[in-house]
Amino acid sequence: MEGRRLVLRVFEEGEAPRPPLHFESVDKEVEARLSDVILGHGWVPQWSDFFEKGGPFRREGSAFEWAEALDLEAYEWPPIDEVVEASVRRFEGDVKGRAEGRYVVFEVIGPTEQSEYFLMPPRPEAGRVLDLSWHRFDFALLYRINPAKAAELYSRISKYILELVKAASELDVVDAVRVADDMAAYTGPIYPRGFYEELYLPWHRRFTDSVKKRGKHAILHCDGNYMFLLPQLSELYDALHPIDFHPKSSVEDALKWAEIIGKARSLSSAVFFTGIPIDLLMDPEVGPEDMVCVVRRVLKAHGPRRLVLASTHRPYPGRSYMEPQATEKIQAVIRLVKGDSG
Repeated sequence: MEGRRLVLRVFEEGEAPRPPLHFESVDKEVEARLSDVILGHGWVPQWSDFFEKGGPFRREGSAFEWAEALDLEAYEWPPIDEVVEASVRRFEGDVKGRAEGRYVVFEVIGPTEQSEYFLMPPRPEAGRVLDLSWHRFDFALLYRINPAKAAELYSRISKYILELVKAASELDVVDAVRVADDMAAYTGPIYPRGFYEELYLPWHRRFTDSVKKRGKHAILHCDGNYMFLLPQLSELYDALHPIDFHPKSSVEDALKWAEIIGKARSLSSAVFFTGIPIDLLMDPEVGPEDMVCVVRRVLKAHGPRRLVLASTHRPYPGRSYMEPQATEKIQAVIRLVKGDSG
């Protein structure tokens, strides 16, 4: 059975003949070759310079003086239709020639992450070497100092995201829209509770309503332990990724994480995209047997229903699934999944 049909069976009937697989990668040729799912990035090109140069509202000097002086009109906001058009083109470049037979996901960056990017400082050398974003959670700081101004920034960005979500949902090739919007750490919430109630959940409801209205699935990608919002997010979203509720940088930790996934399953009706820790997949000290042991534990703790076996994240910058040890572990997982299904 083709990959797309497998994933649709999970959404529509709860279970497929085998768990679908998704090994997410920046290398879309590799992702398509290994996966039943292909994800394209509909990220906003007009905002990509923030990662290197810093956001237009970055903090300098006293936090209170910065928050008071921050002027949202000082930035030349691009026309929404131009942002949507450029972002759709970026997505189409990712999935072109790779969508046939696969479940296609259009990913947008959500307003919480985008708000942090608007406030991030220029990237230091360490960030360039690691190719990582380098924000300081200054949006969380702004929300504490001046919640009204933070809400204005968040809402302005959210209007762009909403129009992008609508456009993505109208593309025939798209099966689901994934909103990537981190708002938690392993220890729990990053932001004050008022933020979730007043901004995060209301805007995410608008995103998911727009996606579902057009007959597509809504998926949330969110790092960290958001168990405190799991019921609400499960009501909004059809699927959640990566269920990142516990550290998993060792086999022992990953086995504990698998049990936590099982507990989370009982609290949510959403499809879970999870089960393959990128930490272990890219760790040269972890062998195929250990990798399979962890995936088996996830399958046992979670059960086969409402599950897409997915890598928790893309490979680290500069790393690849094509590294011999990573390839060996991936093939072991594929044999486990496809072999057990007969």
